[in-house]
Amino acid sequence: MSNEHGNLIKSPKQLIIMVFASFFVPLIIILLLMVFVNNGKRGDSLTTSEQLIKPVAQLNFQDSSAPADPKAPAAK
Repeated sequence: MSNEHGNLIKSPKQLIIMVFASFFVPLIIILLLMVFVNNGKRGDSLTTSEQLIKPVAQLNFQDSSAPADPKAPAAK
């Protein structure tokens, strides 16, 4: 078997650069994505988290024995 492919890293200096690049490049990409997402659409600055959650968290309880349509006559 011949060695058709050579090593890309030929010196210790290149190894150190590749180790740092493989660690910091993904971190920089993640940070840039976070900045991009956080600068997207923002609601009114006066709205609080309570006001944003209220429509989703609001529950309407009904009596299960009550008729579904109050205008319809009860079946006997």
